[in-house]
Amino acid sequence: MATNFILPKKALERIQIGQAFAEYDLIRNEPELFVSTPAALAALDQASQKCFFVGRRGAGKTAITYELLRRTTDSVSIVPQIFDLLELPLAHEEFRDTRQRPFKSLTHTFERALLDECVRHLLATGRVKDRALPPTITKERNLIEDCDFDQRVLSLTQEIFDAYSKSQDKLWLRQINRSKELSSELNSLGDKSGLRVTLLIDRLDESWDGSESAIICLMALMHATVRLCASTPAVRPYIFIRENIYDRIRSLDNEFARLETAVVFLDWSEQKLVELVERRLVRPFSTKPKLGGEAWSSFFEESAEKSSREAVMSLCQHRPRDVLMLTSYAIEAAINSGHPTMMLEDVEAASRRYSTSRLKDLGDEFAENYPNISVLLELFYGLGNEYSLIGIEDFIAKLLVNEKIKKHCASWFFDYTTASRLVELLYGIGFLGLRRSGRTFFKEPGKDSNAKLPIDQTTHFVVHPTYRPALNLRNILIQAVSEDTSLKHEGILEDLPDNYRFDQYKDELKRVLEDLKTLPLGSPGAQAFEEVVGKAIKLCFFRSLTNVQPKCRTSDGSQIRDWIASNRASGGFWDVVRSKYGATQVVFECKNYVDLAADDFHQVQYYFSENFGRFGIIFFRGNEIKDSYLRHISNVVNKNQSGLILLLTQRDLEVFLRQAINGVFKESHIQDKFDSLIRSI
Repeated sequence: MATNFILPKKALERIQIGQAFAEYDLIRNEPELFVSTPAALAALDQASQKCFFVGRRGAGKTAITYELLRRTTDSVSIVPQIFDLLELPLAHEEFRDTRQRPFKSLTHTFERALLDECVRHLLATGRVKDRALPPTITKERNLIEDCDFDQRVLSLTQEIFDAYSKSQDKLWLRQINRSKELSSELNSLGDKSGLRVTLLIDRLDESWDGSESAIICLMALMHATVRLCASTPAVRPYIFIRENIYDRIRSLDNEFARLETAVVFLDWSEQKLVELVERRLVRPFSTKPKLGGEAWSSFFEESAEKSSREAVMSLCQHRPRDVLMLTSYAIEAAINSGHPTMMLEDVEAASRRYSTSRLKDLGDEFAENYPNISVLLELFYGLGNEYSLIGIEDFIAKLLVNEKIKKHCASWFFDYTTASRLVELLYGIGFLGLRRSGRTFFKEPGKDSNAKLPIDQTTHFVVHPTYRPALNLRNILIQAVSEDTSLKHEGILEDLPDNYRFDQYKDELKRVLEDLKTLPLGSPGAQAFEEVVGKAIKLCFFRSLTNVQPKCRTSDGSQIRDWIASNRASGGFWDVVRSKYGATQVVFECKNYVDLAADDFHQVQYYFSENFGRFGIIFFRGNEIKDSYLRHISNVVNKNQSGLILLLTQRDLEVFLRQAINGVFKESHIQDKFDSLIRSI
């Protein structure tokens, strides 16, 4: 589209495109940046019956939760940590049938926990007064006020299954009916005052280990959500689910039809993606080009031979995070080259950097389901971008004798050793597409990745353009892989700490995790706990934190810090911490005991200074953040205004280590802990 709009001088330098990750995006709350997609409109529609929002990483799930929190008064964010914490009291097989008592018990547990969370919000905000509480809610007060969502689920699960295992039918029925009574009383309160609480259940993968137990728990939570939406107008739970997790539930749930009518997929059209970019491009300017194409053409080079819009969209798999990231890289490339607008060569330069980032992200996204899948993907390095069926079979034969595959992918790879199975997996994650009769297609959002693909001898398999530059793929068809071809990934820059090889790194992570689980509490294990924490910082946060040093004593000898690290982050959580708290250095205190005291908080606060920064972390062996801890932190933040202390438990430390073992490198777990703390104080 031609445009007559003339950009001011150095226009690109004035653009702040924002962070591609919604949780770090400081401009996300500006109303003019909101794009009305079908999924966002369904979430904002009070009359809609949609309660499950499904999409891949980067599809905009978290962005919708922030928009709802901004627009609605009674919205509560829940980031459950229960899925790898809850031990099911019966064998998994007993939960298979959703119509039988074990699964019903679990469903009612989640239903009651959600209802209690609504009451907790209403009491905390003063929307409902103590004297107005109905009798059943009054009986539930201790559970509501003394427990968070995860603690409540654990307590209720034990309670209802004790009754079930002892065949105490009356007690079991009383537990089942409690959620109905709570629902009725909340509806009554809502009818009187017009209350409607929206529960936003997001970032499930932060506590996700991919186990069958986790799947069963999420199924129960989803069934509880559908029941509440149908029976309790005063409560509106929304669950934001990654597509690969949703596909597993679709394949297991014998009553999936109850759920799928409440699903909306985060499907972005090209028009909406263009609008997303345009709104951010024109934001700094008082005189703006029109949205809908003119703005894009004002900032991007367009030619009759090749469209920049087509070049961007072909790479980005219709995901908003990807489009914003690639645009951000293209702006930087244009500024470095002295171009007034983004030229096609800038998009091309950005695509190489973007490709490497996306290949790592793909491995992260599916690592819970397929641990260390990035090892397999990287073995495509230097081959071709298209394969025949025989080419795929030859590639599999090479994988079967590859030592890294046998060591790091054995838990799942040997279930995918036929061409059709491996192609279905790689197609389902968006790495491969199918070419038939001259037409290439990749997996679309919402399509069942468990469905059988139309594969025959004439089908070719095409690596998605996103990943080709990172893998240095040649533009050729691989008809066969010869015996003397060795699979390698010398061109892949492995993201590892200094002086570690891949196998050493994985083995060290496993050793540290095992040491953590067996350490004695108190003085006997204090030094060993400090060593575990130090290794975890080096192994899990090495992309952002460098020069990690132990027992750093100040020049006058008066202070000893367990660990101190330099914050060199260029984006993400640690960059936000440095910007907000001046934390060029981060101090980590290690407390090898369960209960913290006031002195532990005073000790960290004493380290804060203008030059050092005002952000510190306490690692301790407990798994509960008590109200007394929050009061101490609140005094530091609100009363003394000296900085922020983040508490991380033994379980958090295990999450960081387990994610790194599985090849997952992301900061959303620590971001969630930070968000939860900020909301609590």
